Amino acid sequence: MPAININFIGPWRVLLGARTVTVKVESIDEARNYVETNFGPVFEKKIKSMGVGKKQSIWDNSNILLNGKNIKLHEQITFKDGDKLDLLPKVAGG
Repeated sequence: MPAININFIGPWRVLLGARTVTVKVESIDEARNYVETNFGPVFEKKIKSMGVGKKQSIWDNSNILLNGKNIKLHEQITFKDGDKLDLLPKVAGG
């Protein structure tokens, strides 16, 4: 099973209290499950303290890059040791 680095970028670092975790996962679904299981409760608590009432997901509120490329642009995702999965908060401007 490959060991990948999951990096929390920008405000996620402060909000979740983590910068990088190394995990052994086979698939993108396993990576998502790891993030939501291990950091979801902290995320929920912080979001609720900011007055957001509805349930939120870290994964769904992130742009996700695999080795610098948006995962939506990958036809197939297979991990190898040392891959970097970056989670960046989605933002909007105007």
